Amino acid sequence: MNKWHKRFLDLAWHISTWSKDPSTQVGAVVVDNKKRIVSVGFNGFPAGVDDTFINRDHKLLRTVHAEVNAVSFTHRSVEGCSIYITHPPCAHCAAILIQHGIVKVCFPEQRLDFEFQQRWGVSFHEAQCMFNEAGVQIETV
Repeated sequence: MNKWHKRFLDLAWHISTWSKDPSTQVGAVVVDNKKRIVSVGFNGFPAGVDDTFINRDHKLLRTVHAEVNAVSFTHRSVEGCSIYITHPPCAHCAAILIQHGIVKVCFPEQRLDFEFQQRWGVSFHEAQCMFNEAGVQIETV
């Protein structure tokens, strides 16, 4: 892994700790082609919404994913940028990243483990298909 991949992925891991989710903390860092940080995000409930939840299904209905928060809170276009994420993106996030013009998605290879595949495999597969169709580069780091 090159030093820039490591730096941005390490930052994404740090940012993931800001999430209050007790089971899965996800962080994301958007970077431009000059290696400048454009935005960051972590998974959590929308601002102003009570962040306690009844059960996992309730939590999933209310959670805004790290990738969506990262592209939502930037003060400039993310077109042509890369995103570093602590976990592979779901299909919904992939669609949003494509719409915003993200050109490269980077995440750790080890996150494609059995547990991940059981929980998110179908959605991740669809995300890969959409990225391929849209010409978005996927890089495991």
